[in-house]
Amino acid sequence: MDNPALLNDEKLVIIRDFAYNTHSENNDGHDFNHIRRVAGLAQKILETYSHVDKFTVLATVYLHDCYDQKLFVDSLEQKVKVINFLSKLEIEQDVIDKIIYIIDNMSFSANMDGQKELDLVGQIVQDADRLDSMGAIAINRALEYGWSHSRKLYDPSIKPRHDLSKDEYRNSEGTTINHFYEKLFLLSDKLNTEEARELAKGRDQIMHDFVTGIERDWIEVS
Repeated sequence: MDNPALLNDEKLVIIRDFAYNTHSENNDGHDFNHIRRVAGLAQKILETYSHVDKFTVLATVYLHDCYDQKLFVDSLEQKVKVINFLSKLEIEQDVIDKIIYIIDNMSFSANMDGQKELDLVGQIVQDADRLDSMGAIAINRALEYGWSHSRKLYDPSIKPRHDLSKDEYRNSEGTTINHFYEKLFLLSDKLNTEEARELAKGRDQIMHDFVTGIERDWIEVS
């Protein structure tokens, strides 16, 4: 399912499998392939930060969408399931607490009402996740999410919104193209590490070119 070099710890293999089973039926851009890519990106960033706890980084990456409010009807119940799962693996409580804190505070929406403080472990997980929301694959993910939620692709009469609160963002009825303006185009300026900024080069332009093309083609037939 992914690079075995990432999984030299038996507990990480079990955590990876838990994430796989959680996301195997997902088809809205939050499937296990997204998790795999984020793990790979985190590993690339970790090459620059050899002193950072790789287990906590990768465990958090694998679990970071496992109780996301967008994906689960009862996200609190799912969160308890994740915590109990980690406890049964006999992972130290302070590590569990750190994993849960990062997951609760790393997302784009979690930081809309004020920037949350993350240590370097959390920043690496956050950067890896944000990198997978940039570039060509991010375009496909945005389209998948829009289709699965019956969103319009583009409507020039529906304008992108700015300075959204978390609740406004969560309750968005906007278009897929507006999602680029409201989130994806903002990510390059929110990366924490120099390595992530290096990996991000070119990804932002790919998205801008796509959106510009959609808007241009729409005008030509309007």
